[in-house]
Amino acid sequence: MAARADVFRFIEVEYNRTRLRKHPEVGYLTPLETRILLQQDLAPAA
Repeated sequence: MAARADVFRFIEVEYNRTRLRKHPEVGYLTPLETRILLQQDLAPAA
C-alpha cells in the first residue's frame, strides 16, 4: 500500500503541477496555473 500511495502522491503532487499544457490563448501553463486563472475568471465582480 505504501508504494501505491507514493505513486499517487508523485503523479498528483509532483508531475501534474509541473507538466505543461498548451492553452490556446495564454500559451503554456501548468494545471495549477490553469486552475488559478479559471478561478480568477469565475470570481464574482466586486
